[in-house]
Amino acid sequence: MTNFASLPSSATHGLAMKPADPGRPFSVQFLLVEGFSMMALSAAIEPMRAANRLLGRRRYLWTLVGEKAANMIASNGIELRVPFSIKDVPSSDMTVVLASLSVEEYQNAEVFSWLRTLKRSGRLLGAISNGSLVLARAGVAHNTKLTIHWEMATQLSESFPDIAVSSDLYCWDKGILTAAGGTAALDMMLALISEMDGASLAMDVADQFLHGQIRPSSQFQRQDLQSRFSITDDRVLAAIEIFERNIASPTKIAAVASKVGISERQLERLFIAQVDMPPAAFYLHLRLIAARRMIIASTEALEAIAERCGFSSLGHFSRAFKAKFRASPSQLRRHKPHSHDGFVQGTDEAG
Repeated sequence: MTNFASLPSSATHGLAMKPADPGRPFSVQFLLVEGFSMMALSAAIEPMRAANRLLGRRRYLWTLVGEKAANMIASNGIELRVPFSIKDVPSSDMTVVLASLSVEEYQNAEVFSWLRTLKRSGRLLGAISNGSLVLARAGVAHNTKLTIHWEMATQLSESFPDIAVSSDLYCWDKGILTAAGGTAALDMMLALISEMDGASLAMDVADQFLHGQIRPSSQFQRQDLQSRFSITDDRVLAAIEIFERNIASPTKIAAVASKVGISERQLERLFIAQVDMPPAAFYLHLRLIAARRMIIASTEALEAIAERCGFSSLGHFSRAFKAKFRASPSQLRRHKPHSHDGFVQGTDEAG
C-alpha cells in the first residue's frame, strides 16, 4: 500500500499523491455515520464506477464500513446494508468518513482509535460533509487544513483552533482529502481520478454525469451575494457583507452606510428598492436565519445561540424569532428530528 501522508501538496488540485500503480485497483472504503448524506455518498462512488466503465476494467474498488456491520439509515430515510465493521474491513488505499446531520454529538472512542491507527500507518484519509468534524475529534487532523459543510464551519473552527477551516469545495493537506459535501464530493473524486489516471479520463467521467467543467478546489461552497439575493447595487452588496461579518456584534446602520460611502437615508432607499425592506430589517433577517441554522444543526443552549446572533437577551431573541418563523426557538428545538430528516414510506404505514 502506498504511503501518501508525507507527500507534498499539489498546486493543481490541492491533492498530494503520486499516481497509484495503474496495474492494480485503487480501493476506497467509506466509513458511514448514521444519518449520512445519500447524495454525497453517491457523488463520491459514481465517478469511480464510471471510470471503471470507461476503462473497461475494475480500476477503482469501494466498500462501506461502519462501527458494526449492520443496516444504516441515510438522512433521506433510505436504509443501506453496511457489510463490514471497523474490525473486519479489508485493507484499502483510502478511508473516507461520511457524516451529515447527526454528527454534532457523535463521539465514538473505538472509531476514533481506528482512525488514528490508519493515520499512523500512512493511510490516505478523507472526509465528506461533516465527516471532517469526526476526523478532528479523532485527533488525526492537528494543524491541518480541512473543509466542511458551511453550516458546521464555525463549530469546527471554534472547537479545534489548530485546524485551518477552509471554505473551499474540497482541499488536501497532510494526507487528508476533504470535501464540503453534496456535489463537492463529485468534484473531489474527479480531481482524485485526474491525479491518478489523467485529466482526460476525469473529464470523460464528468461528461457521463452532464457535469460540465470540473470545478476547482478553491471555488466557494455558497453562491455569491449577488446571486443569492438578486442584488445589482454594489453598495447594497457591500453593506450585506458587513452584516454577515458582524452577526454576533451588530453594527449600527449609520456606521455601515458610512463604510460603503453613502448616507443612512440613501442606504435605506437602496435596500427598499433592491430587497423590499430597510437595512435594519434585512440585518435582523440574516441574524434570525443564522440562529435557525444553529438551532437545527446543534444542541447548543438557546441562550448561547441568542448571544452568538447578537441578541441582548433570550426574551428579545425569542420574540423576534417567533414573529418571523411562527414558532419559538424552544418549539423548533423540541420538534427537530433527532436522527435524520427523511423517511421512506413503508408497507406498515396506513393510507
